[in-house]
Amino acid sequence: SRLLHTFCPKQDSQLISFGARSSVGTGGMESKVKCASWALDHNVGVVISNGQYDKAILNIVDGKKIGTFFTKTSTHTVPVDVQAVKARDGSRILQRLSAGDRKQIINKMASNLIDYSKDILQANKRDLDVASKEGLKTTLLNRLGLSDKKLQTLATGLQQIAEKTDILGQTVRQTRLADGIMLKQITTSIGVLLVIFESRPDSLPQIAALSICSGNGLLLKGGSEAKYSNEILTKLMQDALEPFAPRETIALINTREQVADLLQLGKYIDLVIPRGSNELVRSVQKQSLQIPVLGHAEGICHVFIDADADLEMALRIVRDSKCDYPSACNAMETLLIHKDLIRTPFFESLI
Repeated sequence: SRLLHTFCPKQDSQLISFGARSSVGTGGMESKVKCASWALDHNVGVVISNGQYDKAILNIVDGKKIGTFFTKTSTHTVPVDVQAVKARDGSRILQRLSAGDRKQIINKMASNLIDYSKDILQANKRDLDVASKEGLKTTLLNRLGLSDKKLQTLATGLQQIAEKTDILGQTVRQTRLADGIMLKQITTSIGVLLVIFESRPDSLPQIAALSICSGNGLLLKGGSEAKYSNEILTKLMQDALEPFAPRETIALINTREQVADLLQLGKYIDLVIPRGSNELVRSVQKQSLQIPVLGHAEGICHVFIDADADLEMALRIVRDSKCDYPSACNAMETLLIHKDLIRTPFFESLI
């Protein structure tokens, strides 16, 4: 059994069954559901909740996910805990696949990015139009945008990942403890990953490919500003996966689930990876009390050119690290040069 956060009487009545009535009271949960459904039919909002929870009514009014909200609106989304269970089942199948099978999946993901580039860019344009109307910052708009060049670069990156699918089951090191007893450290899958990322739909195929490569189920929580882009990219990744494993092994959480709610699913999720701003990472680390978080510190995007460096190579690196994709989160922010290079022809070429 599980808690239903929303309940539509016309759609969900067959999903529930009631136990024996309580020996006291007025009929138990079955009576409560009937009364709540009657109130809903008469246009009265209803939430069934445990009244002993601290500030339960205030939290309900604030829109927090407390108890079960009754609604007339039919929904066709799969609950997140169910998605997590299916992702776990899929990860077990992935782990049994050969490295060659996982390689085929990822290469198909790469080819789908090129074969369906028009559909991807059309969905991305919808996101950009909405984001522009809502006044999204220019830097975030640039990260949100996709192009044929970006898709080609993504496809090439996925093909490179496909060459590394033999990483599972490898012995990293081993120690002989006694005659006939060996202690080995062997690479293995983690289970189910929850990856939370912001405004960059091009990161979704990368995350999916790395998850398949390592034999992990995957739950994706992207930013709402990339809704349409994330949906089509997830579908294409699932299409590539389906001949070998259930498409639900990769799932996009597109409901209005709060991150705090997702971080309560420690029973189903093995690792959380936030990918985004320093604020996002710190927030996830603070809220996740049940699930380990693989976070990162704030990046320092500096380049230093030493006096003994290959100056021709250094110039190419500096230009590429800033001019190729200025709005990227790892684009160069600060250039440091050795004092002996000041007022040299190389210094002038940098300016």
